[in-house]
Amino acid sequence: MSDQPVAIVTGGASGIGLALLLTILLAGCDPANKSPVVETANAQYSGLELAGGVQAFLGIPFAKPPIGELRWERPIPIERPQGKVDATSFKPACMQTGSGLAWYHGMMSRVGVDPSLMKGPDFSEDCLYLNVWTDGDVSSAKPVLVFIHGGSNTGGWSYEPNYRGEALAARGVVVVTVAYRLGVFGWLSHPDMNIQNAGLHDLIAALDWVSENIAAFGGDPSRIVVSGESAGADNALHLALSPAMSDKLAGVIHQSAGWSASSTLSPDIGFDLGKALVEHHLGPDGEFADLKYVAAEDLLESQVELFSEHYFSPIPDAETLPIPLEDIVEGDTFPKLDLIIGSNRNESLMYLPEGARLEDYLDGFFPVESWEDIKQMLGADLSELAKMDRLRSAVQYTCPSLAVASAVKNAGGSAFVYRFDRVREGFESIGAYHGAELPYVFDTHDAWLPTSDTDLKITEVLVDYWVGFLRDGRPSDSSSISISPTDSLGEEVVAESVVAV
Repeated sequence: MSDQPVAIVTGGASGIGLALLLTILLAGCDPANKSPVVETANAQYSGLELAGGVQAFLGIPFAKPPIGELRWERPIPIERPQGKVDATSFKPACMQTGSGLAWYHGMMSRVGVDPSLMKGPDFSEDCLYLNVWTDGDVSSAKPVLVFIHGGSNTGGWSYEPNYRGEALAARGVVVVTVAYRLGVFGWLSHPDMNIQNAGLHDLIAALDWVSENIAAFGGDPSRIVVSGESAGADNALHLALSPAMSDKLAGVIHQSAGWSASSTLSPDIGFDLGKALVEHHLGPDGEFADLKYVAAEDLLESQVELFSEHYFSPIPDAETLPIPLEDIVEGDTFPKLDLIIGSNRNESLMYLPEGARLEDYLDGFFPVESWEDIKQMLGADLSELAKMDRLRSAVQYTCPSLAVASAVKNAGGSAFVYRFDRVREGFESIGAYHGAELPYVFDTHDAWLPTSDTDLKITEVLVDYWVGFLRDGRPSDSSSISISPTDSLGEEVVAESVVAV
C-alpha cells in the first residue's frame, strides 16, 4: 500500500448542508433511548433510534478504502472481524467537483429558502459506505430497497435529503443507500487497468454486502430491489443485466434515465480518454500505474479540463456487462424481471438556456427531411423552449423507457410505466422537472420543500405503489386508484396508471 494521504475536500455538491441535514435527522432521536445494535457475522453496528421506532445505521463500510494502490482497483470486501462499529454519522461523499450546489441553491431560492443553509459534505476517496434504515423488527423478513443516487456519475451522494429512508422504513421496507466512485475515480477506462467500470464494481460490492448482511437488519435477501434516479437508474439497469448480479435481484425501479442518455461507451473511446489523462499528467511516455500517485485534487481538476463534455458511463466488460446495454435492450437476451420505469413531463426544461433554438437540437439528432414532420407533431402553440423540452424529454427519456419496458415484457417479466406530471407550487417555470418525483416516492418533502395537501395525497399513493412493488413485484395502493392493462401504448408496456388529484 502507498503511504499517499487520503484526500478530503471540503465543499458543496447537490444536496442540503450536512449540518442542516443532521439537524433534521437527529430531530427525531430520543437521547434517553439506548442506541440500537445490529450484529452480523463480522461486526456489531451501533446506530440511531429515530421517531416512530425507525432505526438508522449510517456510514457502514462495505469495502476497504480505494486509496493509494487500490485506486481504480476492484473493491475489496472487509472480511476480518471489525468488532464494534459506530454507525451514527454519515461519511464523506466520493470525490467530485461540487458543481451541483449552484443548481440546488437555485431551487431553494425559488421557494424562499436561504441557499446558504446548503453547504454539502466533505469529499474523499475513502467513500465506500452505505446507510440502512429499518424498523428494527427482525421477526419477519421485509423487502429491501437499495437506492443509487444520480448525478451524471460525477456528483451526488447517498444521503441527500430526497433519499432519506425513514418514511419507507416506517412502512415496513428496509432502505439502503449506497456510495460509489465518481468521475475519473469510478468511470475512467484504460487498457492497463486490472478492471474497468470501477463504479459498477463498487455497486456490485455494496449489493453483495446487502445480500449477505441485510437479514440482520430485518431485510429479506430474496426481495432486494435496486433503484436509482437519473444516472443512478442507468447504473441500476446495468446491474440488473450484469452476470455478476444474476438471480440476486427481485426487481428494478428505474426513474428518469433513458438508456440512450448514457448508453454503454465504446472501449476504444473509453481507452482514448484514459490515455489522454495519463499523457496530461505524466507525458507521452507515462505509465498508467503511476497515475495512482497523482493527487486526487489534481485528477479532479483534469476531469474538468479534459472531460467537461464527456458523459461518464460504462464500457463493455466481461465481468460487469459483456454486451452493450443498448444491444441487450434491442436484442433477445433480456432477463425476466419486474420493473417500474418512467420519467417526468419536463425532464429537459430546467437545463435549456434562454434563446435555445429547436433547429439546433434537430440538427444534432434528426435528418433534415424529417424536421417538418417533427415540428408539426410538436404543435404550433408551444414556445420554442417548450417544444425543445417536449422533444428532448421524449427522445432521451420517454422513448428509451418504453423500449426497456417492451424488452421486459417480451422476456416474460412485468413492466409498469409512469409519467410524473405534478408541478409543485413555486416551480411553474420548470414544470415537472428532472428529479421532481423523488420527495414523493421517499416522502421527504419536509426537509426543504413547500408541500400542499395535493402533494401529500400524491405522496400517499406513490408510496403505496412503491411499497407494493417492493413486496411482491406489483404496485398497489390503498385508494380507489387502480392499475389496469393499457391499450393506449400498444404492446410496448404491460400496464400504466394515472394518479388524478
